[in-house]
Amino acid sequence: MTQPSSLPANDFSRLKVLILEDQPFQRNVLIGALRHLGITAIETASDGAAALDALEHDPGSFDVAICDLRMEGMDGIEFIRHAVRRKVPSFIVTSAIEGSLLATAEAVVRSFGTRLIGVLPKPVNLERLKGMLSDCKKVKSEEARPARGASKPAFTAEQISRALAANEFIPYFQPKFDLDTGLPTSVEMLARWNHPSQGILPPSAFIPVMEQSGMMDWLSDSLLLQSLRCLEDWTSLGCDISLAVNMSPLTLQNTDMPNHISSLLRKHKVEPRTITIEVTETAVSENVSGLLETLTRLRMQGFSISVDDFGTGYSSLLQLTEMPFNEIKIDRSFVHGATENKKTVAIAESIVQLAKKLDLHTVAEGIETLEELEFIKQLGCESGQGYYLSRPLDNTGLITLLKNVRKR
Repeated sequence: MTQPSSLPANDFSRLKVLILEDQPFQRNVLIGALRHLGITAIETASDGAAALDALEHDPGSFDVAICDLRMEGMDGIEFIRHAVRRKVPSFIVTSAIEGSLLATAEAVVRSFGTRLIGVLPKPVNLERLKGMLSDCKKVKSEEARPARGASKPAFTAEQISRALAANEFIPYFQPKFDLDTGLPTSVEMLARWNHPSQGILPPSAFIPVMEQSGMMDWLSDSLLLQSLRCLEDWTSLGCDISLAVNMSPLTLQNTDMPNHISSLLRKHKVEPRTITIEVTETAVSENVSGLLETLTRLRMQGFSISVDDFGTGYSSLLQLTEMPFNEIKIDRSFVHGATENKKTVAIAESIVQLAKKLDLHTVAEGIETLEELEFIKQLGCESGQGYYLSRPLDNTGLITLLKNVRKR
């Protein structure tokens, strides 16, 4: 697996950490652990007010804040709400709280639009802390995964239209792995903007403007054509890899879309069974009548249809049976830290069991640790994707991965 290039694999020395802990002993344990990992830029505070004061004096410079949830006065949740506004990109919480209350607290923190890297139980486990700080480095060095509260470049519809005409939008591919064999069997196409001066930009920099300006069909066509050419490269290597394409609900509302996509595939001599169309559960909930015709016709033509981010929307079981899905993608919220939350484990188990009874293929999203991978395997999930398995790659990077797999 490729490591981010800007920070060596075991070098945490460039991270700056804020510790908020009201217990002196626990505070000293954290300081010692961070110094053991080579971190010297450490700021400490014994209460929320002092921590916020440190952020005011040095705004935007901290990479992560480690804070206790249960404190006198300003508790950890209230502090994080304020700290997000002061541009702290990532948080690790320490807590002795157990069970569903801790899970609810985590959900509240994530609702602030920030990145909660994880929960560090007391007493502090050095290896677990090290793993979480590795995630901090990803946030620090990867533009593709910015904190939602971070500043983003603003582009006009005219600028994006010119970029589309100049073919600056390119596909990246995140592999999906068979959890029994460990081999990649499919890739999910992800949109990226190869900006001439700002480098690779994530979808958040351009998708909202495209949706408002009616450019989503243009983008979908461009990326699909490029991906079909890439598919030819993978086939020439002797790899039986399928392609999953996320499609905007706006695009799927167009009832001419099934014929259009099929026409593109015929030109490239690609079988529809090689392509999976992914649609989010939220889109299904909001656009049932509009999507049903398009998805049904695509399924009849041989395409696979996947419901993405399953478990995050409010679609009924009736809709699940009516829509022509043959795959469920389990949202990462049911994967991340699931083993520490009995409710999440029960829901994840129920989703997998339901999928099996409905003869639906299951894919787990957002696998970022070995623990999460083992948990998903135990559930009986068939496929998985996430940074622990592989980060999104351009075509050159994906070909390298496929060649390395064939050498095993």
